[in-house]
Amino acid sequence: MQVGVMIASSNHADWERLLANDYSRPPETPDAEMVDNAIRLGDLVEPLGFNSLWTTEHYGSAYSMQPNPLQFLAYWAGRTKKIDLGSAVVVVPWWNPVRLASEISMLDLLLGGRRLLLGLGRGISEHEYKSFGVPREQSRDYFYEIYEILQLALSQERFEYDGKIFEIPPTSIRPQARHKGDLLGNVRAAFSTQRSAELAAEAGLGQLFVAGEPLDQMRESVIKFNGIRASRGLPPDQPTALLWMYCARDEADVAKGRAYYQAQRQATLNHYFKWNTSGFEVPGYEEYAEKLNSGGAIADIGGALNLSNTEMLIGTPEQILENIHALQEALSMDYLVLHVSYGDMPFGEAERSMRLFAEEVLPHVQRMPTPFHPASVSS
Repeated sequence: MQVGVMIASSNHADWERLLANDYSRPPETPDAEMVDNAIRLGDLVEPLGFNSLWTTEHYGSAYSMQPNPLQFLAYWAGRTKKIDLGSAVVVVPWWNPVRLASEISMLDLLLGGRRLLLGLGRGISEHEYKSFGVPREQSRDYFYEIYEILQLALSQERFEYDGKIFEIPPTSIRPQARHKGDLLGNVRAAFSTQRSAELAAEAGLGQLFVAGEPLDQMRESVIKFNGIRASRGLPPDQPTALLWMYCARDEADVAKGRAYYQAQRQATLNHYFKWNTSGFEVPGYEEYAEKLNSGGAIADIGGALNLSNTEMLIGTPEQILENIHALQEALSMDYLVLHVSYGDMPFGEAERSMRLFAEEVLPHVQRMPTPFHPASVSS
């Protein structure tokens, strides 16, 4: 199994100021310091033996200060030599499709033969959509129309498109990608609702669990997803899982890791459901609105769950390795991406956890077979 590391910066301590709507003063900890710490962790990914470095896309809040993931990945393309790079995720509706195709093509060239592992999503938060002037109620239309354009743009010498949203005259993407025609061959989609999962499966996309659910729910999701693919004549898919990791020597330290994850839960709730939002009474987000209106905990949405050690890799090296085995057997997972710094975790503890995982867990996981299990297509 291959193992990647998510690198993105956040400023957890700034949430008190943002929720109070207090913009009369700057953050107590400058954003630059948090970005510097993220880069220091990123510089460990290749030397410690991980297979890839990943990043995400968010704007405007302290949750995950990572705009334009392709810009950030281009930085790492020049700073590393061996590892692949991945996005979890590029939020497709926030992009002009020709610009997005051009940046993907250029990044593929900058990698010099290494692979760009694309994860795509449609986004959730109201404040991010409004800042781009993109109607959130049309997010699915934007996502699938742009994805259709990417398929044309990244495979053909010249293309044009006449859609509901975009009209593109005869156009070429230059410079042409090194892996032209193959960049979308293993693209994965992140989704949090059943309808989004159905649409992704119907479009032939793979699965990216950006923030896991309880193990039995993830297993059922894989079964349903592969059932839809089978009905379209597509082979079953082995998912990529992106999970929070904290590797510790003893139970007292493990408890600290759980506390950092709870802080991350709170930041997730702040970003999506508390700060600058009026709710989810818009087309395409009915499942979110239904949970909120029925009194369901908003912690059940977007992966902000009070999960066991099986779903979140928080524990001793032995516990984490056991849980990865359990995840592979239940989901037929073939790629693992780790959040190594989150919530209010100090940089030093994130580094220590990452080094311990690399020393005592990573070699075993990289030798782990990733077979497809029949249970991933039927109960």
